[in-house]
Amino acid sequence: MDDPRPAILRSTSRRRSDGEARAIGARPLSLAKSMTLEDAFRVTVLECLAHIAANVAAVTRHRDVEGLHQLRVGLRRLHVAFGAFGDEFRTPVLGELKARTKAFSDLVAPARDLDVFIDELFEPVVAKLGHDETFKILRARAERARERAWDDAVEHLARADFSVFQDDAAAAAEARSWLGRDIAGMKARLALRAPVTEISERVLDEQLMRVRKRARGIKALEHRECHRLRIAVKKLRYTAEFYGPLYRKKSMKCYVNQLKTFQDLLGHLNDAAQVRAALSRLTADETTAPHVQADLCFAAGLVNGWHCARAERLGKKVLKRWDKVRRRQPFWA
Repeated sequence: MDDPRPAILRSTSRRRSDGEARAIGARPLSLAKSMTLEDAFRVTVLECLAHIAANVAAVTRHRDVEGLHQLRVGLRRLHVAFGAFGDEFRTPVLGELKARTKAFSDLVAPARDLDVFIDELFEPVVAKLGHDETFKILRARAERARERAWDDAVEHLARADFSVFQDDAAAAAEARSWLGRDIAGMKARLALRAPVTEISERVLDEQLMRVRKRARGIKALEHRECHRLRIAVKKLRYTAEFYGPLYRKKSMKCYVNQLKTFQDLLGHLNDAAQVRAALSRLTADETTAPHVQADLCFAAGLVNGWHCARAERLGKKVLKRWDKVRRRQPFWA
């Protein structure tokens, strides 16, 4: 039986020689200066959807860690795409799709967060400090929590409402079902026929201004403010990647790489700050025997202390990298 879904949403997962679905990264967009704003929006949304669809099998069938990471990145890129093309796209229909995108991203977040905690925050500390037996109980709890979170993520992605969401997003991009039929809608249609180059610089400037605003007083930023800065940098980076093909490739790549490095550092700093909360959840169990709880708390204290020291080093790197980012000329200027 033929797949009734839009072609862009059919499975595009590459497969290993053993038939196992493989994680797929985002493909470069194919925007051209001759495109209208509407065409650029359509291409961007459909490519984000293709990125998401390409990783579903890797997650639901094979529980591939990188597949979940790529799927979540795809959802985040789609969330940014809905707001990256100007006021004409700030409609109730697209606003509702944007909210659904965020909701699905939040549903798979616990599994991804525990992947990061175990593989990137916990195991490296164990390898550094040794005494693997000290961390045995804590590791077992983390793995059980990860398994439950993965069960939930797979269940959510396998439900019909996730497929319906993908179809609705594709239909909105393809059929322009989000446009109104009133006078404002008619004006929007005229604006959408303008070349995409007429809006790209303004949108990128707005995103950059938001980053600079969030970075004010960066030396004294608290965790919550650093988190907001990281989100702003992420949105600027994704938007720069969307519009990047309209500009000189070399300048664009250098700028985006700077943003990515800065975003990664902020992400590592955020992960280090979240370690305490993750450890609190893993050690909170009133039924645990006192001697087991003591071992858990000791192991948790070692992990938390290691990351507290690491966070101080990361903070210095963030400041140095921000100095480079703010001095670099934007590729669209």
